[in-house]
Amino acid sequence: MRTEAPWIFFPSWGYGSHMQVDAESLTVDSQLDSNNPENVGLPGTRNFYLQTDKFVFIGLWHILPGSLSHSAPEGDSDLREKWFQAQLKNDRPIVLYLHGNKGSRGGSHRVELYNKLRQLDYHVIAIDYRDSSAGDPLEEELVMDAKAVFSYLLDFAGTSPIFVWGHSLGTGVSCHAVLELCRRKRCPRGLILEAPFNNLHDEIQRNPLSQIFHPLPYFDWAFIDSVKDTGYAFESDKHIADITCPILILHAQDDYIIPIELGRKLYRAAQYRQQAENFPTRFIEFKAMYGYGHNHISRAPEFTEIIRNFVKNSTAASKTQHSQ
Repeated sequence: MRTEAPWIFFPSWGYGSHMQVDAESLTVDSQLDSNNPENVGLPGTRNFYLQTDKFVFIGLWHILPGSLSHSAPEGDSDLREKWFQAQLKNDRPIVLYLHGNKGSRGGSHRVELYNKLRQLDYHVIAIDYRDSSAGDPLEEELVMDAKAVFSYLLDFAGTSPIFVWGHSLGTGVSCHAVLELCRRKRCPRGLILEAPFNNLHDEIQRNPLSQIFHPLPYFDWAFIDSVKDTGYAFESDKHIADITCPILILHAQDDYIIPIELGRKLYRAAQYRQQAENFPTRFIEFKAMYGYGHNHISRAPEFTEIIRNFVKNSTAASKTQHSQ
């Protein structure tokens, strides 16, 4: 399967009379053997495929909590599949992880994060985006895939709390998907946004590669409007307003891919959401001196405690609300 890692935006000269913005697709590392996640340091992990749309299948890893990582049956039998699905009902938190635009679910910094989460004894469901053979997936298609995986988890999770985690571009997918889930009364217990942006317009404006083109009088028309015309907006600052679950935002001050100011803008937008008093939003920024950048917030010594407290408090708050 050729897995899509959607969109890096860059300027190019088209055949017409105006500048265009191309949305370039990147394929994942062809050396990644998704069928053998133990080769990248993930024992106790099941690779499988889920149909999310007509003729669309996406690849997933179910990464077991640390306490279960050496308990799974061997082989690819139906018994193994059912065993993994049954473990989702054991009341341990489940994290649905939506990665950024480059590479695959097997990226080294992502594996590093998964192992931190499994040390907390959480299940991790990591997905790759749909195949690019039919062209670049639209925002709505990525959101559809995320919701389909969430529905799959609901079918097997029982009372286990489900959290959605987005990183970088995945925060745009996460906010949009969680908004639609909440509107259908299917909210996750919490939403975690790592290195987020507030909307695609501002992300393109603040991207270092676009800075030299800002003086051009047709910058918005050439760079931003053309991207919107292709079906990408990722207006997380609008989507977050109607999300009715606790939110945790993590951002490093030395993030030069998505500047921290965009994370701060998203946090400010979250302050005005409905029922904000019942569903708190927490913003944590990590000082530049530590060098976590765009991909390595999970290396912070306080990281596991931050996540543990958010998951614990969000789960407890949900139980209290359901009992009232």
